[in-house]
Amino acid sequence: MKPDRNGGRRCRTLAAVVRAMAMVVIIAMAGGGRAALGEQEGTSAGERRELNIFPFVGGDSDVGFGGGQFSDWAVLPADNPNAFVWKLEDAAFITFKLSGDSLVIPFVDVWALLTIPHFGPGGRYRLEVRPSFTDERTLGYYGIGNASPYPVNVPTDATEYQRMHPTLAARVKRELVDGLSLELGSSFTASWLTIPADSLILRDARDGPPEVRHLLSNLRSTNGVELVELALEYDTRDNETVTSHGQYDALLVRGSPAAGAWMPYSYLQVDATLRYYSTPVPRWLALSYRVVGDAILGNSPFYELARFDDTPAIGGGKAIRGVPAQRYHGKVKLFGNLESRTDVWSFAIAHKPMVLGVAGFIDCGRTWTELGHAYPALDGQGLGLKYGVGGGLRLLEGRTFVVRADLAWSPDALPIGAYFDAGEIF
Repeated sequence: MKPDRNGGRRCRTLAAVVRAMAMVVIIAMAGGGRAALGEQEGTSAGERRELNIFPFVGGDSDVGFGGGQFSDWAVLPADNPNAFVWKLEDAAFITFKLSGDSLVIPFVDVWALLTIPHFGPGGRYRLEVRPSFTDERTLGYYGIGNASPYPVNVPTDATEYQRMHPTLAARVKRELVDGLSLELGSSFTASWLTIPADSLILRDARDGPPEVRHLLSNLRSTNGVELVELALEYDTRDNETVTSHGQYDALLVRGSPAAGAWMPYSYLQVDATLRYYSTPVPRWLALSYRVVGDAILGNSPFYELARFDDTPAIGGGKAIRGVPAQRYHGKVKLFGNLESRTDVWSFAIAHKPMVLGVAGFIDCGRTWTELGHAYPALDGQGLGLKYGVGGGLRLLEGRTFVVRADLAWSPDALPIGAYFDAGEIF
C-alpha cells in the first residue's frame, strides 16, 4: 500500500493551525488582557471605583474575524473584593470577511450593560439594563425544515440578507431560595431588513410549498417586537466564567403581542435549558453538557426560526459548531453539547496568571418545521441529526476571563468551522 502523502500533509497542516491558534490566543491575551486605567476612592467610606479595558480579537467562519473592545466601570465595596455595588459594561465589535473579490463587513455589534446586584426594597433584587445596536449583513437563509437541501448553483447573495436592529432590554431577578431565582424582563427591538429581489427567501415566499409560504407570509422590511419574558433559574455553579462543578438550568417563557402594522407579530416562545458540570478527575478533566429545547407558537418573524435566545440555533458558534449559522430554520429546535476540557500549561505574562487548556466536543441536534404537525417533505424522516465534532484551546486568566478557539467538522461544514471568542459556549 502506498503511503498517504495527502493525509500526512493534512495532519501537518492541522497541527500547524492548532499551534497558530495557540499563539494567537496567547498573544491576544498578553496584549489585550485586563488593563486597570484608574482607581478612585468612592463617595462612601471604603468604596472605590475601577475602570478596566479589554481590547480583543475574535470572530468565526460564519461572520468573519475582527476586533473590538470590552470595558467595565464599577464601584467595589471594601468588605468583599469579589462583589460590586454597581457595574457598567460596554463593548464594540466589528468583523471583516472576503466575499468573492470584495471585503465586506458582516457584523457590527455595540452594547452597554448596567448591573445593580442589590436593587429595590431591602436590596433583594438584581437589575440589568442593556441597550444594544447590531447590524448583521450576511445572515443566511437556505430553506425551511430539517431536510432543506443546500442550494446549488445559487449565488451567495441570493442566500443572504441584512438585518439591522437596536434593542433596549431590562430584567429584574429575585432569588427565592438558595440557587433558585425568578426573573421578569422586557425588551423592545426595532428591525430593518434588506432582502435582495432575487433572494431565496422571496422565491420561497412566492413559489414554495404551502407550509413554507405560510411561514414566510409575514415578511416585513421594518417591524418592531415587544417581548415580555418570565424565567425560572436554578444555579449552583461554583464559578460563572469557568465552571468546575454544579448545574445551571433555566425555563424561559417569552411572548410578543401584535399591535398594528408596525408590530405585526404575535407569538409565544418556550425555551428550556439544562446544563451540568463535573470534574470526575480533579485537576485533570472537566466534563460538561447542555441540552436545549426551544419552541415557537404563533406568528413570529421568520429570522426567529433559525435562533434561540437571540443567537443561532442549529448551527453557529453558540450551538452546533461546524454547521453554518442559520443553516436550518424551524419553529422547534432540540440540540445538545458534550464537552471535555483539561489544563496543560500554567504560566504568567506580565505577572498575570494564565492557564492554557485543550478541549474536545461533540454537538448535535435538529429542527422541526412546526410543533404538532408532521411535514416529512420539509423535515425528513428518522433522527435527522445535524452534528459537529472538534476541539480547541482555552486560555484562562485567573477565574474571571477565558478565550476559546475551536475547530469543528461537520457534514454541513464549508469546509470547516472556526471560532475564536471570549467565554465558554455555555
